[in-house]
Amino acid sequence: MQLSQVLMVWPKKMPRGNIWIGKQQMVRKVEPWHLKALNKDLEREKKNVHYCLNPYLTPEQERLGHEERNKNLPRIDQLAFKIRKAKIEATHFKEVRVEEGIAKLKHNVSWE
Repeated sequence: MQLSQVLMVWPKKMPRGNIWIGKQQMVRKVEPWHLKALNKDLEREKKNVHYCLNPYLTPEQERLGHEERNKNLPRIDQLAFKIRKAKIEATHFKEVRVEEGIAKLKHNVSWE
């Protein structure tokens, strides 16, 4: 953007193009809700920095707890395999009992 040209021309005539989204934009006025949102973001960042600098657990405590939690848990790929296997066994390879087959025959074929 050629700022000097815009500044020299602005009081006399409007800049070329769309003044809200174009290359030569007019600067929007700062409203109270803009400042409120900015202050809210700053407060959130301050809290996040405070949590990072003053953690609830020390890194050593966190490491020990993480090891203890992961002792009994299966690996992700093993868990995914078990879930897939259970789904396939429940849908495609489910057990079909003899009684069910006979019931279908009784429905379709008369024995007398």
